[in-house]
Amino acid sequence: MLRSRFTLFYASSRKKHTSIAESYEGQSLLITGSTGFVGKVLLEKLLYQCPKIDKVYLLVREKKNIKPHQRISKMLDEPVFSRLIKEKPQMLDKIVPIAGDISSPDLAMKTQDQQLLINKVSMVFHSAASVLFDDPLDVAMNINFGGTERVLNLCLRMKTIKSFLHVSTAYCNTDKPIIEEIVYPVPASLDKVNELLAKGHVNKDEVKKLLNKQPNTYAFAKALAENLVLERHGNIPTTIIRPTIVSGSKNEPVIGWVDNWFGSTGHMALTLLGINRVVLGNPNNILDIIPVDYVANLIIVAAATNTNCKDVKVYNCSTSKVNPISLYQLKNLTIEDSKRNKANVVPFPSLHFTTSKWVQSLIILISNTLPAYFMDTMLILQGKTPRYRDFFSKVSRQRNVLDYFTFNTWEICSSKTRALAASLSPADKQNFPFDPIDIDWKTYVANYCKGIRQYMLKRQK
Repeated sequence: MLRSRFTLFYASSRKKHTSIAESYEGQSLLITGSTGFVGKVLLEKLLYQCPKIDKVYLLVREKKNIKPHQRISKMLDEPVFSRLIKEKPQMLDKIVPIAGDISSPDLAMKTQDQQLLINKVSMVFHSAASVLFDDPLDVAMNINFGGTERVLNLCLRMKTIKSFLHVSTAYCNTDKPIIEEIVYPVPASLDKVNELLAKGHVNKDEVKKLLNKQPNTYAFAKALAENLVLERHGNIPTTIIRPTIVSGSKNEPVIGWVDNWFGSTGHMALTLLGINRVVLGNPNNILDIIPVDYVANLIIVAAATNTNCKDVKVYNCSTSKVNPISLYQLKNLTIEDSKRNKANVVPFPSLHFTTSKWVQSLIILISNTLPAYFMDTMLILQGKTPRYRDFFSKVSRQRNVLDYFTFNTWEICSSKTRALAASLSPADKQNFPFDPIDIDWKTYVANYCKGIRQYMLKRQK
């Protein structure tokens, strides 16, 4: 009798486990950057996996005279949303486009739209950013710092907000060989930045001096934005997610899906085609790539589990510490895929490493630029439209940007991220995987290459 009473008491006193999906039940969300690479996967996964979400408001700017609702409608036709549309089309009714622009005062929102968000939204995901590394300082600061400030100001006015999540980058602290899951001091004071920008015309030497050890204006503005979030989040439970180089999806919603030339994608595409023949860097250097669906899953879980903490939690979304892939390994897997699938347009695909910028430039001229011109000339002679020079120009800038990340290497710690993954229930681990130890690089790179061929090069169904 006593035992049965104890058992009954124990069972009734246990806290019911709340799944990640249940944490979103009845919540209204605001997402900035939903038309971006990470934003699309985040939106799809939230709607697919969390059916009892109330509404998802998407802050979208008008672009080339295309209205926000038209942009979203067109976006939903992309392959990344095919699973959702096929299996759970009713979830699309929860999407509410809101006209706005993070680069404009008051987010360029109508007063009634602002009030709607203030009254209804309980969780905010700030993913919008300019990811161009060569943005002028004023542009990078206005979008990546000022945009964060404007979104945060709106959050502070929200009546029922329970979580603010800011998507940053692991590379806003590259002056440190080991990058921990903490917010580091600012690389320069905001007063110095404003003083320089107030001059109007800013030359490259002045910008370089201001950036100090930061590689570009993107990382610089992101570092300042992190400190802004740390200092100004008030009582809102706040999380910072720092992805490394975001790459094609591992599992969801489509295996190998990618929609842009940024990061490692442009470099790998050129390698698959046999056009890219040289990498600036040591072959043993680590290229820290992380699947886009792992980033989205971490965002969803981190926001759901940080609703009662007033401290800013920082999670590095990375692979270099626990499951690294070297440039040499990535090269071999990519070349193997190129040969196996006959993806190359230039014979005998290969890739060499050098630490000399001069040698790299020479090899690019001989093996990249000149063949691209030759192939376009052949197409013209056949009465076809030339395409290789245009393609090369699109990805060459991204490859040049990647030089910084192949020439250098970092150890990006992710112990807090892995601990968060380990804390999940078996069901949530399956539904929201983001532990990098689970990545099998041979399988992943093969699927990534397939995605590049299918979605970017349009060479395979």
